[in-house]
Amino acid sequence: MKSALLFCFTLASAGFAFAQTPPADSTAPSSASSPHQRQSTSTPAKETPTPGSPEAAAASTPHQQQVTEADKAKTKQDKMMKDCMAKEQSVNSMKKDEAEKTCKDQAKMKAPSEQPK
Repeated sequence: MKSALLFCFTLASAGFAFAQTPPADSTAPSSASSPHQRQSTSTPAKETPTPGSPEAAAASTPHQQQVTEADKAKTKQDKMMKDCMAKEQSVNSMKKDEAEKTCKDQAKMKAPSEQPK
């Protein structure tokens, strides 16, 4: 009885093992992707044409240009504030806090359209 059971088990295992067939070539690209993936990736990518200008800004996006311009404006504003404070401190012998307040007030008077509403 034991040998008949062992024989049936061996036969079933062998049948199951033969039913499992591996791909013909496991290193071939077709075994790692679907036909749709191969079709999608075989199309060459469309590249953006190079800008006509050698300047770095010509290759940047509009958003990058906006950020750069805003940064330049802030740098210019910071320099103007620093220069104003140095002038006020040297001419009027003011403390740093007083000079900063005076310069901020002057900046507000020069550019009323830029004030928050």
